[in-house]
Amino acid sequence: MNRISAYILTHNSEKYLSRILDALTSVADEVLVIDSGSIDNTEKISRNYPNVRFIFHKFENFRDQRIFAESECANSMVLFLDSDEIPDSSFIKSIHNIKNSARLFDVYRVTRNWKVLGKTVHCIYPVSSPDNPIRLYNKNVASFKDSQLIHETQTGYSTIGRINGRIEHYTFETRGELNKKLEDYTTIAAQDLIIKKKQINFVKILINPIAAFIKWYFSKDGYKDGIRGIIIAKYAYDYTRLKYVKAWHILKQDK
Repeated sequence: MNRISAYILTHNSEKYLSRILDALTSVADEVLVIDSGSIDNTEKISRNYPNVRFIFHKFENFRDQRIFAESECANSMVLFLDSDEIPDSSFIKSIHNIKNSARLFDVYRVTRNWKVLGKTVHCIYPVSSPDNPIRLYNKNVASFKDSQLIHETQTGYSTIGRINGRIEHYTFETRGELNKKLEDYTTIAAQDLIIKKKQINFVKILINPIAAFIKWYFSKDGYKDGIRGIIIAKYAYDYTRLKYVKAWHILKQDK
């Protein structure tokens, strides 16, 4: 049998944590909760599971947090879920089958549906819905080390397998959550722009957000989601504008 480690990155993640841990502990040989300083019941819930290891690690960005998490995993095959992703029973059954498989792929993708303000949508910046993220991988082959700081993804793999079933991603259930993620994520995205030495000027600050609104409302079918489509397109606009504005201010302060 192929052994699997699993982890979750958490920060005030009590809402879905029990459901996620129930799923992961039913299939993984070890489960790690990598927490960045929760003040809710995240730690208490985690410690209710005897085979879950709770680890505090200061958060700098998503890429480095994931690199730390995979370094703590005892097994080569690493399974992970976000703290607002709920897998269905077919997903768990498929992981069991992979554990008993004679051949392992470098990475495994799964279908993920996105929910915004309680309903499934066609897109949410920066992905279409459903999308197909990697959620199981061999850390000795694929890694986040060359990823951007946010909206991170693995590189280095050659073969791709499939996890059956689906994940439901419950994001932005309230306007307050949307605004908080917008503020937090654009701060990291601004750092990414600077690292990549992207051109940052007033034209991009003015034009790129408008292009983002049009893309995510029309080209990505946001218009099919009613008022949520407008909210999503506005989120894309605000996200694009804020990351450039924040990057511009960082560069100005460094001069």
